[in-house]
Amino acid sequence: MSIPLHDVLVTGASGFVGTRLIQLLKASGYRTLGLDLVPGPFTDVLADVRDPKSLEHYVPQDGIVFHLASVVGIVEVLKRPEECYNCSVEGTRNLCQSAEKQRARIVFTSSSEVYGDGGGELLSENSPLPPNHGPWPRASYPEGKLRAEELVQTFHARGGDGRIARFFNVTGPGQDWTKGPVLPTFIHHALKGIPLPVIGEGGDVRCLQHVDDAARGLMKLGLTEGLSGRIINLGGMDSVSVEQLAHRVLSLLNTPGTIKKVSATERYGGPSRPCTHRIPTLDLARDLLKHEPKIPLDKIILETAAAFRKEDGVDEKEHCAEA
Repeated sequence: MSIPLHDVLVTGASGFVGTRLIQLLKASGYRTLGLDLVPGPFTDVLADVRDPKSLEHYVPQDGIVFHLASVVGIVEVLKRPEECYNCSVEGTRNLCQSAEKQRARIVFTSSSEVYGDGGGELLSENSPLPPNHGPWPRASYPEGKLRAEELVQTFHARGGDGRIARFFNVTGPGQDWTKGPVLPTFIHHALKGIPLPVIGEGGDVRCLQHVDDAARGLMKLGLTEGLSGRIINLGGMDSVSVEQLAHRVLSLLNTPGTIKKVSATERYGGPSRPCTHRIPTLDLARDLLKHEPKIPLDKIILETAAAFRKEDGVDEKEHCAEA
């Protein structure tokens, strides 16, 4: 098979963030190669990051690897914990080994879940991490991300250029609500007249960011010189409790919906450890990347709703006129 000439490899190229990242890279003139297990508009190669022989052909010499391949969404994590863990750990190990041979830069997308509950404090990149992340299978996601971070740090210690982004609640138009993300689930339910499922009392606080802000920050982390070994939080402009978010969705969309209090098992199909407060400090992103989120929560809600309506064949202008 002929491999397209490229400077940048993106794993997870068919994913929610991966597609946005590749669009930004291409618009900036970079030659990209998209790799994923499933086809997508920017997926050039169908391959598994857990297979080291496949990766040897695709890591660009003196190039950049954005490693986004991951099992995403609590629903999927609970169904496929071993795949979730191994995709992060084995995939990252394989990419680091190939990147060391090819003198390539590794940019790994980790998660705010490595911080655990959050403890009510603003989370900086130096905040202490919990000794464990609760029971399996839910812990497979944060534990896999944390082990992968350690591999990237080892790659850096051995002389490689490795960086880590910790994403906080990436969301927006195009996200698959069936995998469990809170905002698309609320919007889907509101538009369909289904009660919005809020776990417990709904007091857990989150910081949501638009996928375009996340992709912009990630690209800057990968392209900015002199940041090897850095871990950088990438988050959004607004923090909100889950119950407040539900009410905000209903209000902005002007739908006569209701809220239903549920358990984590009812919501996701299995138990999930609660997280009461996970909000980042964004000082390093601002200082080192010159990056700040630009898209406020209300706009994220409206754009995501517009995408759902478009999928359903509803004319957005017509809907707005009726509302």
